[in-house]
Formats: sequence, C-alpha cells, structure tokens
Amino acid sequence: MKQAAQRGRSERGFSLLTVLIAIVLVSVAVVALSGTTVYVLSLRTESGVRATATGIAASYMEEVKTRRVLALASESGANVDELGDVDTAGQFVRSLIVAQGPVPNSKLLTITVLYPRGRAQMGKVELVTIVYEGLES
Repeated sequence: MKQAAQRGRSERGFSLLTVLIAIVLVSVAVVALSGTTVYVLSLRTESGVRATATGIAASYMEEVKTRRVLALASESGANVDELGDVDTAGQFVRSLIVAQGPVPNSKLLTITVLYPRGRAQMGKVELVTIVYEGLES
C-alpha cells in the first residue's frame, strides 16, 4: 500500500502554481528579448541611413573639389534624394559652408547632410576639408 501511495505522488506532475510561475518567467523573457530586438533593428536601420548620408556628403565633396577654389561660395540647405540629386521631396538635406582657409588661395569646406532618424529627429553627417588653388603661371 505504501508503494502505491509513493508511486502516486511521484507521478502527479507539476502543480498549477509551478506552471503559472514558468509561464510568467517565459513571458518576461520574451518581452525583454522583443524590446532588445526592436532596439537592434532601429540601430541597424539608422546605420544604413547614416551610411547613405555619408555617401551623399562624400560624393558632393568630390564634386565641389573639381570647381575653382576662389569661386566657391556657401550653399544653403537643399533637399536631396538617396543619390544626392536635388529633389524637393528628398529626405536628406545637404548644405555647403565655405570659409577662408588657413593660407592664401585656400578655402575651408564643410558639407553637412541631415538625415531622418525617426520620431521627427534628424541626424547629422559632417565632412570638412581644405582645398587650395595654386598660382597660375
């Protein structure tokens, strides 16, 4: 009789309380992981957009460097698309600031590209260089 009673106790399984605690622990873990996943995905998306903005700035910097240095002038913000082409519906805003360089016949160029970060915020990529135009013979 004792063996039958002991066998019955060991075969009863989990109690309802044990099952509920397990469900709560698994739920907390899933919620924590889903929040982390959303954060990681947003960082991944932003890094892609930032890379596009950096490409726009670098491409425009190369274009500006082909111009005559002494004729360079600042440009206000212009909306551009992902390729850097002027587009009034573009998500990126590109601007150029030209300042006097450290030596004669030089200019300090600052290209700024603003990019969307979500929630009506804008990120900023900025490239700075100095260009010099030598004296013509």
